Parts: sequence; structure tokens; C-alpha cells
Amino acid sequence: MSKTRYKNQKASNEAIAKAYIENDYTNSQNKLLLVSKANYGKKSSNVCYSSVDDKGMNFYEFNNNAERNLMLIEQYEWADFSSVTIDHSVTKSVFTFVGHGENRDITIEGKGKEVEQVIRNHSSMEVNVVKRPVWTKVLGYRSQTSWKMFVASTVYTLILLFILNALLPASTHNFITGLSLFLFLLSIIGFLVGLIKPKWVLPKFKVKTRKRVLFSYLYLILSCLFIVGIFSDEESTSTPASTQISSSQNSVTVASKKDGADSSKQKVEKNDSDKAVKEEKKQKAEEQAAKEEAKQKAEEQAAKEEAERKAQEQAAKEEAKQKAEEQAAKEKAEQKAQEQAAKEEAERKAQEQAAKEEAERKAQEQAAKEEAERQAEEQAAKQEAERKAQQAASQQATTSSSTSSSGNYKPFENDPSDDQQSNMSCSGQIKGNKNSKIYHVPGGAYYDRTQDNIVWFCSEADAQAAGYRKSQR
Repeated sequence: MSKTRYKNQKASNEAIAKAYIENDYTNSQNKLLLVSKANYGKKSSNVCYSSVDDKGMNFYEFNNNAERNLMLIEQYEWADFSSVTIDHSVTKSVFTFVGHGENRDITIEGKGKEVEQVIRNHSSMEVNVVKRPVWTKVLGYRSQTSWKMFVASTVYTLILLFILNALLPASTHNFITGLSLFLFLLSIIGFLVGLIKPKWVLPKFKVKTRKRVLFSYLYLILSCLFIVGIFSDEESTSTPASTQISSSQNSVTVASKKDGADSSKQKVEKNDSDKAVKEEKKQKAEEQAAKEEAKQKAEEQAAKEEAERKAQEQAAKEEAKQKAEEQAAKEKAEQKAQEQAAKEEAERKAQEQAAKEEAERKAQEQAAKEEAERQAEEQAAKQEAERKAQQAASQQATTSSSTSSSGNYKPFENDPSDDQQSNMSCSGQIKGNKNSKIYHVPGGAYYDRTQDNIVWFCSEADAQAAGYRKSQR
């Protein structure tokens, strides 16, 4: 993909993302202030965008292959955080939010200053801006990673040396080369001593470690080699020419002064010049080999540190995963215990309910049994009363005829203290209550219950003639 096409696609993606976000805010009560490319710490192959409003921040993940290109994945409100630390660099700004829960690291690309202004205007958070030296904002020094700073310093040094080589006169090159060789030897000695006692060769550094010795003195060694290689090129190229010119002049002079002199001297001089050139080439090859070896060591060290960093990140990731699994297992065990307790409680309640229903059933059966016995007793009493009524039927006929013929019947009234049937002439017949003026026939519901204030009649006609009415039961 060409560079122009990539820029157009990038601009198109940003336009699509902005359109989606503005559409999401159409029915929202929050006021959309700006949209920026962002990163909130999640490792993803897709690009993330952030929308900043007066209430907080929303994060969207952009995916060209999805049905909906932009999907909301995270939401934060300013009220969730108490303070924020902002670290601005040339192309991006890192926001570290501190709240009641865990902290959040969010990276905003290109619009960090605008987001800072929004936070100051629309939240009560304490805003702390990291004050960094200007050199820490230069490419290669922003991450403060040792190997990145080493590579950046080496590249910048090479560029500076090429500029100085072009500006400084050729007469100073020999002096600079000699001084660089002297510093090279000192750097080798300092490097070897520093590997044993770092504090002896790092007087002005707060952190005095072998790692700092490695990067610092390896940089000095490479810089000295670069100086020698760059400032000795012109000398090496100019030396053979001058040697050739001088030799040619000498040959012309010798030829003019001494015709027919022996040419062995010229051959010796030529051999000497060839030998000098070979030695110089050999020295350059050795210096180049030393430079490549130093570069290889630096790359190996950087690769080793990168591998260690990745191993530490992998170990931290596995530890976090293990903790998450342990937490999930613990929560699952607690959930099972709660479910078991709830199940036992339900079984206990079911047993209590069953026992209660069984008790009610037995009580109902007992009540039904007692009711049946009572009805049986009432039935027996009723049959006994009917039997007695039949026995007295014959006596009632004679008594009734004699009473009705005489016409002067007067009912017998018991002594309240003696209600036996033998105290009257019409025994076992009609029983009346003097107070209620109600009479009861044998077999009636209240016949046997009426025991006081009894008035006896030989027939119902006699009772009705005396002003009594028949009981309804």
C-alpha cells in the first residue's frame, strides 16, 4: 500500500469513527467536546478512539471487518476519579487516573492538551502535570528505556560527527583522531573496572549498576571508534596522493640531477608506500571489526533485556490469571455452599409443612371420628325415644279418650325438683316448657334436654289447647 493510500485510509477511518460517535451522542444528555485516537491499556489489533464529553470519556474499538465498524467497549466518568497525573510528550499524552477502585492509564494521541483543559473545566479532580526536561521529549528518550536511549544516542552521535567532519578544518583531524584513541583506551579500562566496581567509574550517576556501566562505556567506546573512522578517512585518502606526488617529484628531481642513477631507491620507496597503505587498510579493517563486534554485543544485550522483560510480563500475566482462577473457584465454592444451605432449608421447610399437614389430617380424622360417634349416640338416643313413644302410645289412647270426654282436663305440672315421668298420669307423652310455651314430642331434638319447668300433656291437641306451640326440631 502506498504512503498516500495509507494516509487516505487513516483519514477515512477517523472520519467514520467521528461520524459514529457523533451519532451516538445525538440522543445523549452529555455534550461531546472532542474525538481522538487513544489507547487504554488493552492489547488489541484494532484501533481505539476516545470521545471526551463534559461528564467523562468513552472508548470505542474500530474494526473494518465488523458489521458495525465502531463498538463501545469502556466508559469512565470524571466523578469516578479523585486525581489525574498527566505526562505530555511530543506526539501523545499519558493520563494516570486515580480513583476509589483501581488506577487507569489512558494514552491520548495528539490532543492531550485539549483533554487536560476539559478535565480542568468540567471536573473537580486534582490535576498534576509531569514536568520533564526537554531532552526526554526527543525521539528515543521518551520511554526512558535503556536500550532505546543507547541506540538513539549512538545515531545522534553519528549524525553530529558527520556534521563536525564537514565543518572542522582538515588540520584538526589528526588531533581529534589521536584524542579519540586516547579516550578509547580510557573507556576500555573504565569499562573493565566498572564491571567489578560500578561506583568507581560512575561518580555522577545516582544509579550505579553494571547495566549502567555497560551502556555508558559501550557508548563512549563506540563514539571513539566512530570519531576515528570518520576523521581518519580524509587523512587516509589524502596520504597516498601526497605520497605519490612527493615520490613523483623526487623521481623527477633525481632524474634531472642524476641521469642513469640506480632505480632501486624508487622501488624501495614504492614498496614503503604500499606497505603503509596495507597497514592502514589493516587498521581500518580491525576498527571496523571492533565496531561490528560492539554493535553485535549491544544488540545481543538489548535482545536479552527484551526477552527478560517479556518473561517478566508473561510471569505477571500468568500470576494474574492464576489469582483470577483461584478467585473464581472460591466464588464458585461459596455459591455451591449457599445453594446447598438453601436446598437444606427448603427440605426442612418441606418436612415441617408435611408434618403440619399430617397433623391437620389426623386432627380432621379424629374430629370426623368423634362426629361419627356423636351422631351414632344421637341416633341411638333417637331410636330409644321412638321405642318409648311406641310403648306409651297404647296408654295415650285411653287417657286421651277419657280426657276429651270429660272436657275438664288440667295438665299436670311437675315439681321443679322432680321431673320423673312417674309423677303424672300421661307418662312419656308430650313435654312442654312453662316459660317458653313450647312443647316437645318424644324423639324431638330438645325432648330429653327439657328438664325444668315441665308441663305434661297427654296429646298435642291438649298442648295446643293450653296455648303451647310445637318445637321446630
